[in-house]
Order: sequence, then structure tokens, then C-alpha cells
Amino acid sequence: MGRDATATREKLLRAAEYLFARQGLDVPIRDIHALAEQRNASAIQYHFGGRDELIDAIIERHAPTPEDMAAVRADLESKLGDPRSFVDAIVRRLARYLATEESRDYIRFSFHLMLQTSMRTVLAEGSEHHSMAAVYAETNLLRRMFPDLPERLVRERAVAGMSFIALEVAERARLIDDGQHEVLLDEEEFIANLVDMATAVLTAPTSTKEH
Repeated sequence: MGRDATATREKLLRAAEYLFARQGLDVPIRDIHALAEQRNASAIQYHFGGRDELIDAIIERHAPTPEDMAAVRADLESKLGDPRSFVDAIVRRLARYLATEESRDYIRFSFHLMLQTSMRTVLAEGSEHHSMAAVYAETNLLRRMFPDLPERLVRERAVAGMSFIALEVAERARLIDDGQHEVLLDEEEFIANLVDMATAVLTAPTSTKEH
């Protein structure tokens, strides 16, 4: 791929990520072209193939290396005996995305994507995608804590815990981007409070019996 084509592809990726983060995944293609300063109405089709492939390219752009993913899984596995430390590791990893506008765009984009993806189905199917690593680790934590909890409820709690964490981090990203600093907790207070709440979601006493 030539230098000009690479630069155009990068402009389209950043424009799409920016707009997806703020408006959701149904942003008109023409708006992405306009923000990327592309007059060719087929630019996205040419460089990516379509909207779905563009979304995949954004995900792949931020994908961790296999070595990084192995380290993440090992770290979470080592913390299964301490639910709060386990949740703290997940929250702090996501909170790193709050550092720059581009990474905040990605965490906000990811939350929109989460809303359109059935994590329950993905869990049931056993997908190995890197984006599901924390959710799978949560299911391991829950099985260890509640060995008699039905698998359907294990999945439900894992999805609820991850969705809540992602929502809170994405919302903080939005507040930062909108300049609403006066309503923000400081970073450590935000992390500690989110860890407390998410730990409570995952470890709440069970009352549902197997049918």
C-alpha cells in the first residue's frame, strides 16, 4: 500500500472512531468521509470494504499482542482468590484508555459496540476473541465463588459486571471530552469507587435455585 493510501486509510479510521464514539455505530458514511476530508464517496468501500470491515479495522488497530493477552490472562488468573484485586485489575486496565482523546474515543466506541453485540451469545459460543478475555475471567471467578450457581447465571453476572465497568469508564471518557471536569471524581477515587461497586455486582449473595 502506497504512502498516500496509508494516510487516507488512517484518516478514515480516526474519523470513524471519533464519530462512532460520539454518535454510535450508525453514523452515515458520508459524515465519516467529510470528517476525513475524502471527496470520493467510495473511499471506505475501497479501503475497507464496508462499515463492518471498518469497525473490524478499528478493533484490530487497538488489539493487544498475543504476548500482552497472555500476560493479562495470567494476571487475572492469579487474582481469582481475591475478588476485589481481580476487579481492580480489570478496572485499571480499562482506565488507561482515559489518558488520550484517541484512546477515549476507542473506549466509547467499544461501549457502543458492546451494546450491539450479545455477549451472552458470545460466551455461550466460546469465542476466543481478545475483547472477551475479562468476561471469561469473570466467569472463572464466579464458578470458584459460587460452584452451585447455574451456568446461565454465571454468564449473566459476568456480562453485567463487565457492562457496568465499561459503561462507567465510557461515561468518564465522555465527561472528559466534553470538558465537564467539575463533576469528575479524581482518578484514584473514581477507580476505587468503581472497583467497590463492580465487586459488589459480581459477589452479591445468590438467591436463585437450580430448576
